[in-house]
Amino acid sequence: MKRLLILTTILLAVMALTAQPVRNEILIPSVEGYEVLKCDFHMHTVFSDGSVWPTVRVGEAWQEGLDAMAITDHLEYLPHRSHITPSPSAPWEIARKVAEAQGMILIRGTEITKGMPPGHFNALFVKDEAKILNEDYIASLREAKAQGAFVLWNHPGWKAQAPDGAVWMPEHEALYREGLFTGMEVVNHNEWYPEVLTWARDKNLTLFANSDVHDPILNFLQLEKLERRPITLVFARERNAEAIREALDDRRTVAWFRNLLMGEPLWLEKLVRASVSQRVIADDGKTLTLQLINLSDLSFELAPAAQPGKVSALPARSSVILRIAAQELGKPWQWVNLLTRPGQPLELPLPLK
Repeated sequence: MKRLLILTTILLAVMALTAQPVRNEILIPSVEGYEVLKCDFHMHTVFSDGSVWPTVRVGEAWQEGLDAMAITDHLEYLPHRSHITPSPSAPWEIARKVAEAQGMILIRGTEITKGMPPGHFNALFVKDEAKILNEDYIASLREAKAQGAFVLWNHPGWKAQAPDGAVWMPEHEALYREGLFTGMEVVNHNEWYPEVLTWARDKNLTLFANSDVHDPILNFLQLEKLERRPITLVFARERNAEAIREALDDRRTVAWFRNLLMGEPLWLEKLVRASVSQRVIADDGKTLTLQLINLSDLSFELAPAAQPGKVSALPARSSVILRIAAQELGKPWQWVNLLTRPGQPLELPLPLK
């Protein structure tokens, strides 16, 4: 019996040493030479108001299949300061070696945390977080810009600061005209803001979907009944930080939240064409029988533009057969869950050309 216990203990120890975490790969084909990188540019650790260590954030993101991430702890709001010495650069310094070891692209960032107006802003690709800290929000944003940061307006419709919904205030217009922010979160945490889709199109702003996670990610997903966190899809020329920055500057992003995909028509269309293949099963001159095959982990819903209530689902890694009357061939179909503006889904003809 004693020998059995010893052998069991040794076996368990060996299993613990050899066990490796498993990564849940998210399948999205490349798009016309661009890699589609899965990114989350807004999350917190114990160095502001989060509840986990920076390396935990890296491990969570890696296991969920992300390619890039940014830890963006608050500069001004530090509720753990009596137990953890404030250090704006600490999350980056602690996390970067683990990120490198796992092949995770870690973007150096911070959150400028002000009342409304103007609200909270993430500064990505910063060089010195401490220099950005300033009571004057304009001075903070100007310093971020001087460091070459990419700045986005966070959760513009967050009820704690915008109880009546997202509002573009004169202060935001002044910051926008000075070029102090060039992106916005259309999705934050567990909500999305329709107004932002309009602003982004009209003002040439880059769209983001970010988790803003504070608790362990599994707690967040279970509480919100989410399969995965909000994700910013970035169409990058290469798999590195420099290529991500170039893509953000060029507004090559799509926001992914639940089954919604939101962005510019150009990139939504390219995403569909890369993700969906088609095969003609039969054509008798009266009806075309068309099979659509989803090669990705994205889900699609589509309906004839003339019959928007007649929705067909095309779940991830599945196929669907559609029968299209000859007189309807080439007419537009709405891709219902791909939004270019509030209430305006992407339209593409079927068969796809």
